[in-house]
Amino acid sequence: MKITSSQNFSNHTFPKRQEIRHHTSRLAFNFSFLTNTTQYNLKKNNKNVNNKIRLKLLEKIATLSEEDKILILNRSKEQGLELMLEEQVKLRINQEFKTSGRYDECDDDYWVFRLSKKGRVIGKISDNIFYILAVDPKFDLYKH
Repeated sequence: MKITSSQNFSNHTFPKRQEIRHHTSRLAFNFSFLTNTTQYNLKKNNKNVNNKIRLKLLEKIATLSEEDKILILNRSKEQGLELMLEEQVKLRINQEFKTSGRYDECDDDYWVFRLSKKGRVIGKISDNIFYILAVDPKFDLYKH
């Protein structure tokens, strides 16, 4: 059987592309690019981050994602977020975060939120996405 042309695809139209929408009024949290430095990530072999810290992290994320971003940014650093200049933080960023282009999409500096006296979380923000880059239970990624 010899096929010379196909009438099936001559007037083919692609289905209408569905618009992807996201809401920017509340923060969403992404753990995909945690640092590879063991003492600042959530891997099981990190003895610095125990289950109490993990639970506090989950509670804090739940709280921060319940309110509008603008309200959180206007809170004190103990309750909301704190802006930290990038040169003040001694963090080795996951290389995949940079090569994916997400680093360039984010604000220039770091954002920090506290886990009470159990530690702090350091990340970068792009629109409403808070990329968690490190968990600092020893308070040694920057001077405070």
